[in-house]
Amino acid sequence: MPDPDDDDLMDLDFTVPGALPVAEEPRPAPSRSSVPPRIEEVARLFAGADVEPACSLLESVLHQEDYGDATELAWGMLFDLYHDLSRRQAFESLALDFAGKFEKSPPTWTPPTDGPPAVGKDGLATVTLSGVLGANAVQPLGKLRDMAGKVPGVRLDLGKVADADDVGCGALLETLRVFKKLKKACVMMGGEQIAAALAAKTVMGERSHEATWLLLLDLYQNLNRQEAFEETAVGYAVTFEVSPPSWETPKAAPAAAPAPAKPVDGCALTGEINGGGREHFAALLAHAGNHDSVLIDAGGLRRMDCGCADEFHKVLGELQAAGKTLRIRGARSLLVVLWRALGIDRIATIEPPKL
Repeated sequence: MPDPDDDDLMDLDFTVPGALPVAEEPRPAPSRSSVPPRIEEVARLFAGADVEPACSLLESVLHQEDYGDATELAWGMLFDLYHDLSRRQAFESLALDFAGKFEKSPPTWTPPTDGPPAVGKDGLATVTLSGVLGANAVQPLGKLRDMAGKVPGVRLDLGKVADADDVGCGALLETLRVFKKLKKACVMMGGEQIAAALAAKTVMGERSHEATWLLLLDLYQNLNRQEAFEETAVGYAVTFEVSPPSWETPKAAPAAAPAPAKPVDGCALTGEINGGGREHFAALLAHAGNHDSVLIDAGGLRRMDCGCADEFHKVLGELQAAGKTLRIRGARSLLVVLWRALGIDRIATIEPPKL
């Protein structure tokens, strides 16, 4: 029996809230993914260039689960994969199933565009480059060199190219050399923007970026800027202790050359964005610096690997924190699912692809 004189227990007030706190179990961090795991796995396989495995996995699970509001996206992914794998018969069969399930017109087959571009009346095929030229430009420019023997000449539109690193400069230089060696015309258009970006990297006495120096000289000559060419040639000669290229009056562009295409009202992502990181989004950052509302046109973007997608997420997060309104349009289903899996849909409006 407790001693009535011992009143130590009277010092404990069990009525005070929190007097005996109970430790709560830590809650798991909420997933940033808003897509079902199976189709996220497909998107990540494709991002890693595992196209066949991605297609096989999606074929096996497409009809096994309810993907909720991502169901149409999942079907769109399989259309994309069939197109990339040139499986027209499977594409057409899926289109019939799509029409029955969603009660609307299905996507139509578009032949792959790996062949040479159409040649205009002036004998030149028009090829447009855009974004930042780096490692992502090596494969497309390699294809352009391969087709040099199949077309009379090419008109290279550089109006949407914001910048280039040494790898991209080297790939473009090699392409120009191939056309020159084959005595095929290669008329460059709209090189002012990329010339300004390259000029900032060429510092007399700093023995680096040689490919950048040489491409800048080619651009100045093509732009008929003789004074800028000669100043840069002197800087190149002093820096690398070699004789510089000599000025040649550029040939007039064919009279039938079409007017440059109207630029996209926004910033375009094109081709395949692989390896590296932030440099792929230099044009986007530059564009966003002058706009509160940022439109990103992904209609020409075929693939983005997971590392670049993570960097894309970071860049968009920085822009959102700076008060920018972000909108992405034209992306294929495979990209939309990857970006939603990373949570990009929480910081930017991603317009669903039109199927």
